[in-house]
Amino acid sequence: MFRWLNEGPRRKEETRTFVTVASGLQELYREKLLPVETEHLFHQFYSPALTDADFTARPMVLLTGQYSTGKSTFIRHLLGRDYPGLRIGPEPTTDKFVAVVHGKSDQVIPGNALVVDKSLPFTQLSHLGNAFLSRFECARCDSPVLEGITLIDSPGVLAGEKQRLNRGYEFEGVIRWFADRVDMILVLFDVSKLDISDEFRRVLLALKGNDQKIHIILNKADRITTPQLMRVYGALMWSLGKVIDTPEVSRVYIGSFWDEPLCNDEQRKLFESEENDLYTCLAQLPRSAALRKLNDLIKRARLAKVHAFLLSHLRAKMPSFMGKGKEQQKLIANITAVYQEIAKERNLPLGDFPDPRMMQEKLEKMDFTKFAKLNKAKMDSLEGMLGNDLVGLLALIPDEAAATTETRLSQIGPEASPFAVMKMDGNSEMSYGASGWLQPPNLEDYRSEFMALSPNAAGKISGGQAKGKLIESKLPSTVLHKVWTLADADKDGALTLEEYALAMHFIKMRLDGQDLPATLPPQMQPVAAQKMEAAASAPQMQLAAA
Repeated sequence: MFRWLNEGPRRKEETRTFVTVASGLQELYREKLLPVETEHLFHQFYSPALTDADFTARPMVLLTGQYSTGKSTFIRHLLGRDYPGLRIGPEPTTDKFVAVVHGKSDQVIPGNALVVDKSLPFTQLSHLGNAFLSRFECARCDSPVLEGITLIDSPGVLAGEKQRLNRGYEFEGVIRWFADRVDMILVLFDVSKLDISDEFRRVLLALKGNDQKIHIILNKADRITTPQLMRVYGALMWSLGKVIDTPEVSRVYIGSFWDEPLCNDEQRKLFESEENDLYTCLAQLPRSAALRKLNDLIKRARLAKVHAFLLSHLRAKMPSFMGKGKEQQKLIANITAVYQEIAKERNLPLGDFPDPRMMQEKLEKMDFTKFAKLNKAKMDSLEGMLGNDLVGLLALIPDEAAATTETRLSQIGPEASPFAVMKMDGNSEMSYGASGWLQPPNLEDYRSEFMALSPNAAGKISGGQAKGKLIESKLPSTVLHKVWTLADADKDGALTLEEYALAMHFIKMRLDGQDLPATLPPQMQPVAAQKMEAAASAPQMQLAAA
């Protein structure tokens, strides 16, 4: 699917850089940030301590949205196959959070077993208890895409009367936990389901603070005409403007992210462009993962620094003898004034301070007299980490990373088909009944069509000549690219009659609902290709015999 995933030497070089940065972040966190967090009860106010897996895990992508908007289908589209336990339907089918990770064989790991696996970044979810863990699982499967990213499938957000049903756990809290840790958040909308229900509104609000990670997908866009699509897009932006309160316009990717024929292909070029943009963002995630983790650690360190000053200040304000309870309530009620006083005294930006209402709720249950005093040595060490260590660690990330990624993503090659886009060569499982299609087609069935395309003297038609005919199937370009890759046996960018017959045969196979084979079966190889292969192997056989 992503060509760069299969480029071994380059990927190994990037991985070494990523591991180096990750190990540096681990060491700095354990030695300089964790002691401050532990001493000043940071984990009781915010999130648990980070584990080694939080630094070394593959970048994660969270998919959320209302039910039946195509979240699970989108994952299947990316992987080119079903993941273990996948079930797709128009009704709410995904009732669990599913972490789709790379594995050599298909396996489903239940939630309780998953959170004790320290090699995965989900151990902190154990504090949510069995109510959530019974609705959480990991699906391992072998896919080249999962070598670079991990996908998080989520239950569909409910609407109407269904919202009143108790899930048994805090759904918005789980979404917030994942949102803080993933590298990208995909929010899917259906063109026929733009309403934002109460639960969906709470989910979108739970994503607040991670606005730069959010990418919105307007899915199933081929189901409507161009004028309808314009009106739907405007309605979506209007609805989002009332929930996502940011001055910037949200990025919306328009298309139909599945392998089915396009109902209306008049906006095919738009869909292809949007598809490429989204796949490019996904392809660059492993490159930017180290920077994202570095950025998150800096945010956490700044928050821990402010938190230490805040708790130390509250402790110092408590009277020595009488009136402690009254003074504590007064400080909690005037927490914003306390923020301003600390910011002025310590020369700290107010933007680094936590939400006042959240802090007031947490402080109600605390005894200010038990807060720790500032440890100057630990605070100086934290300042050194922010001022020097993390800056030095940033230099380990190659400056040429972005340019290398862009070059490789656009490196399609001279043998590319006219349908080549970012997503290609996914490993798809064979559908039941597909074996009946894996037989050579009858050339006479396609000879008249082929001759009508005016082949050249060599008996071939170019990619441009074939493209118009193949597009008539209305299949997405990602599927047509795979069809071309299978049919163009000699990889010369042109089709003979045999190859054209193969292409049309595979199109009919896909329209029949069958998955295409990963490679061209030997029995379907064109005669010319077989002769070339035999000629190439003959000298080697003679050499071996000698």
